[in-house]
Amino acid sequence: MLPLDAAYADIKERMVRSLGGPDSDAWSTAVPATPGWTVTDVVAHVTGNAADASNGVLPEFNLLEQFRDPDVVAARDEFADGQVLRRRERTPVDLLAEWDAAEPGVLERLRIRPEEPGALPFGFDLALVSDVCVHADDVALALGQAAHGDAVASKVALAAYSFSTDYRIRALGLPALVLRYDGKERTLGDGPVAAVLEADRWELLRVLAGRRSRAQIEALDWTGEPDAYLSLLPAYGERADDLNERP
Repeated sequence: MLPLDAAYADIKERMVRSLGGPDSDAWSTAVPATPGWTVTDVVAHVTGNAADASNGVLPEFNLLEQFRDPDVVAARDEFADGQVLRRRERTPVDLLAEWDAAEPGVLERLRIRPEEPGALPFGFDLALVSDVCVHADDVALALGQAAHGDAVASKVALAAYSFSTDYRIRALGLPALVLRYDGKERTLGDGPVAAVLEADRWELLRVLAGRRSRAQIEALDWTGEPDAYLSLLPAYGERADDLNERP
């Protein structure tokens, strides 16, 4: 099992470092990966996740069902938007202080086994690490910096998003899909394999995290018939616009 607490602490440190301090111009930069949000908004969101996890205030919706349950989508978006709106008047200094204050509680909860008292709800341990990982890359790329593809959190995030994609494929009774990357393979679903998607690990993570449009996903290296999977791969629904990034 990957050390989730260490992965979280590392990717948080990387993300904070990329901001260049509370007085930098980075905070007002628009983040193309998350339309309508600036860097400040993204930090407010991940800070909100940390504070809520540390305080035990987490939503009860099942994120695995967001691909087919509009109520889950609405609850998810309300939760995330609320974190940002409640922090709209806070300065970068305030946000970083709140995130730092919440971090020890988050790390402690990430160390608790799922069956033990105080454990995070099912899947939220992986989701916390994955969310910061993806947003750290969103911010770094928006600021013209390199992504964090070498971070342990990137491995955690790919595993987490692959799990949810596997769930969607099985729920719909689709044939198996193979993800092939960096000399490795993940088989999602069960039964005969209908398609293989090959890319490097970081690109696959951006696909599964909803950072690629349908056209961009279809243009990747496919073997077999991809049509059944194009709309299922992005965890949060299909992205309308192309997002052209260099890791």
